[in-house]
Amino acid sequence: MNNKNNDLFDDEDFLPLDTPSLDTSSEDENTIFEDKESDINIFNDETNIKKEELPINDLSKQVLNINEGSNIKYKDNIKKIFINYAKVLPVIAFIFVSCLGIYIFINNVKADIIDLIKIEEKAKVGYINENGKVVVKPKFLYGSDFYKGYAIVKNYNNLYGIIDGKGNNEISFGNIFSANLYSNKYIVSKFTNDGLKMGLLDSNLKEITRFKYDNLSYIKDGIFMYTDDNNMGLMNNDGKEIYSYKVDDIDDRNISVDVSNIKNSNLTDTYAKIKINSSSTIINILTGKEVYKYTLDDIRVLDNNVFYIKNDDGNNKYLIISDDKVIYQTDEYKRLRVDDVDSFIAIGIKDDASIDYINLLNKEKINQDGNIKYTYSDGVILQEMYNFQTGKNEFNVITPKKNLGSFNDIKLVDNEFVNGLAKIYVNDNKYNYINKSGKIISNKDYDSVSDFSKNGFAVVGKDDLYGVIDSNGNEIIDLKYDKIKLLDDSFFSAINKKTNEQLFIFKDSDRYGIINSKNKVVVKPIYDEFKMVTTKYPLIKAKYKGNNVLINLYNYKELSIDVSDDVQIYNNYILSDNEYYNYNGELIYTIGG
Repeated sequence: MNNKNNDLFDDEDFLPLDTPSLDTSSEDENTIFEDKESDINIFNDETNIKKEELPINDLSKQVLNINEGSNIKYKDNIKKIFINYAKVLPVIAFIFVSCLGIYIFINNVKADIIDLIKIEEKAKVGYINENGKVVVKPKFLYGSDFYKGYAIVKNYNNLYGIIDGKGNNEISFGNIFSANLYSNKYIVSKFTNDGLKMGLLDSNLKEITRFKYDNLSYIKDGIFMYTDDNNMGLMNNDGKEIYSYKVDDIDDRNISVDVSNIKNSNLTDTYAKIKINSSSTIINILTGKEVYKYTLDDIRVLDNNVFYIKNDDGNNKYLIISDDKVIYQTDEYKRLRVDDVDSFIAIGIKDDASIDYINLLNKEKINQDGNIKYTYSDGVILQEMYNFQTGKNEFNVITPKKNLGSFNDIKLVDNEFVNGLAKIYVNDNKYNYINKSGKIISNKDYDSVSDFSKNGFAVVGKDDLYGVIDSNGNEIIDLKYDKIKLLDDSFFSAINKKTNEQLFIFKDSDRYGIINSKNKVVVKPIYDEFKMVTTKYPLIKAKYKGNNVLINLYNYKELSIDVSDDVQIYNNYILSDNEYYNYNGELIYTIGG
């Protein structure tokens, strides 16, 4: 049951205490049901509403007539005003009641979303509520975790159904043949007049496609693959067919999709190889647009929209795709890669192991001058050259778009930037940092420095005591601790996003605690060590006097739980040694009574 996803509690799973998951975002896992995590090291060394105008022509004239002093007109106009209001008020009242009804309805719908907790007894699945009350006795051969108020189950006849948070059948057994949840959509099969067909349901169990597909499967990033009679192709997360390929009756029905993995970028365009029978092409998986002609050649998919075309003639080549076209093509290199899509720099490795840096904007080689040393890191090229007039080494930080900065008379530790900053030597074997603009970030120096994290923090030391600085060189944690450890970047940012806290592990008097970026100790240093139990949820496992304990990072309280070595953490409960607990550490259910 171990889930090997290393994302540290996704936003949709990071909810307030004792609150069922109301996930509205897409998961990119093949299934979201199994959430148990194994121990992993967590450390690195107002709506704008247009107002309706009043009936000014009628009412303004009536008021003007009143001011003329005519008693008859006055009485007539007063009568008219009351008549007009008598007509308007019921409409206003109706609108008000309607809006109130809609409000109550919406809130009642929300209140009805109950995510029960799955339990297992003697190989049968049942469900309890957050207080431990058994809502559905263990009787199912299979049961999924709840998602937005529903769970998929199989009864003793091996028939699929879907139940709600009260244990009622939302989709009765036998009405569907199979069901699975992927990327917040249900892939469901059922028998129709045309035989067994598949379709998509949304998280509210509403049909978003017809049940017409012979096969329907999930790929990734909210993309589904389908076959339908003589059509094969892709559909997006809204159930819209974005790519279709027609095959003949004599053709096979084989389709596969391999999506390029985009790293460290906010890029929205992602490309994939789609292979139907023996022919392959490359498409934009958001629009379905073909960006490369169909070929019988082998297309291999690399990271960051790089593709390798291998054919029987040995005329192999690399392609880099952006903006729905091939922006670079070459057969010159043994290897070609793009480490950062936003950098517009490709790295080509030749047969003799020499390296070229290619500007993807003008397709020219960047490192052409043999008198200059070039180093690539963190999406930039560092040029190093010796100035014979000044007798100093000079550095330029460049990108295909512009030069970012220059500096000289500075010695870099390892000639590379990490998350925007590079370590440098200063006088007497002291260290500091320089940014990509060529500016030293502070006038302080340290005996030791770490690389900066993606979240913009580094551990620094002086006189064997350690603290934390930010990317501007500010010391946010005083240099007075025996040791500081940075949380894993995604773990750190998830906690920060939900609690507005920036947390660090510190060591004092041979014990570990947790401190925030305001220099406030939030967990006292009494623990032997910290380990991560889950990649999704706000719980951290600690060792105290040889015993395992759990600490809730919402309120920094230690839970009164006997924590087993294989403790399992889920979105609204904890399972340890056959006992179920909530996030407050309260025992809510025990397997076997």
